[in-house]
Amino acid sequence: MKKNLSVKLFSPLSDLILYSLLLIATPFVMLQNYLQASVGWLSKVSFHIWKFDMPYILIIVIIFIFTLIVILRHKLTGFRIFSWLFVVSLIILGYNSTDFYLNLKFYDLQQNWHYIAYAIFSFMMYRFLKTRKLLSSQIISYIFSTAFFLSAFDEVFQLFISDRIFDISDIAKDLWGTVIGIIIIYFVIENGKITGNEWNIRQNKIINYIKQPFSLIFLIWIFAFIFIFFTSILSDIKYLCFAVLIPVLIFLIFFFILHLSQFRIYRIIISSVIIIFILIQGFFFIKYHKNDIIYNSYGLTVYKGIVIPFFDIMIFPDGNFKIVDKKRSFKENDILTVFDYEPDILLIGRGTTGKGGEGFPEPTEVQFLFNCKTKKGVQVVILMTPEACKEFNKFKKDGENVLFIIHNTG
Repeated sequence: MKKNLSVKLFSPLSDLILYSLLLIATPFVMLQNYLQASVGWLSKVSFHIWKFDMPYILIIVIIFIFTLIVILRHKLTGFRIFSWLFVVSLIILGYNSTDFYLNLKFYDLQQNWHYIAYAIFSFMMYRFLKTRKLLSSQIISYIFSTAFFLSAFDEVFQLFISDRIFDISDIAKDLWGTVIGIIIIYFVIENGKITGNEWNIRQNKIINYIKQPFSLIFLIWIFAFIFIFFTSILSDIKYLCFAVLIPVLIFLIFFFILHLSQFRIYRIIISSVIIIFILIQGFFFIKYHKNDIIYNSYGLTVYKGIVIPFFDIMIFPDGNFKIVDKKRSFKENDILTVFDYEPDILLIGRGTTGKGGEGFPEPTEVQFLFNCKTKKGVQVVILMTPEACKEFNKFKKDGENVLFIIHNTG
């Protein structure tokens, strides 16, 4: 009798349910009250060695990985090692694609919590679904779709909790963690046996993309990356529709290009369009690469001949640029992140109707802030985007050390 009870209490299903409840409860109960501050502190606490500050969490992770390698050394294969390296590259890719303004370190627990939590969820789901005698493709579909709905419920519910906000980029991070978990399951734990000798990504019928495990994993990986990239630069709830529709549209375009590229006539058409686009863009870049802002209007900026629609842009003092989170108001930490690039002038284009560029201490076009890193003052200039673009060109012509943030719409 006791044996049967223990099986019920600690079965794959009960473990999955308990972990799912913990996953939902954590942001509302633990993080809201005390754990979030503790996690932040744990990620930052360090000790000084030679000329470096070594974070304790990084040492703990290194020790954990080394211990794991020693324990599992007999099961390590070249394929498993490659798969682990691929997982690490996905974590790095996620780090470089999200939370630019938060300026978190790659080992920060808050940065990686979504990946860790949902990778574990993937394993819990896999462990339960294996008992149902399902196909691998079905298991993968159930894991990914369940993780999406669980994460979406988690975020929507936060709309009704004080001091919590809905953040679609968190859903994207959870899905990225789910994909990482699926890859660990099928390429590390199972050593890639689901592929057999079938490594083809393209299938002759659309339905086969869902039935063939390797194609399915590839597609959810691509979708998760597109989703995490665009939701991270459209995280404000004002842009929720764009944050959903743009990734779905781009994924569908990618999918149909992938599928049609196996047919010769479509391959020729697709290749021709891509080559023409590269040649046109290359021509304008070569022609205007010595210039700065070539053109700006509502929702469109041309920088050094490169066309950038809709999204907000940060142009660094060295001339490189990055598409950044589309925001109208800057928080203190956002400004500190910008100051890491040590500009003498911070130029803000607040949009064509002046809805951006909020959050600075003074509601004036020109003000001065102190950069604690360089121990120098920074001139902050906040103008309408068309006017700011003209001012930027003047600053660059005069050789000024300027960082320019463009709110590319209203």
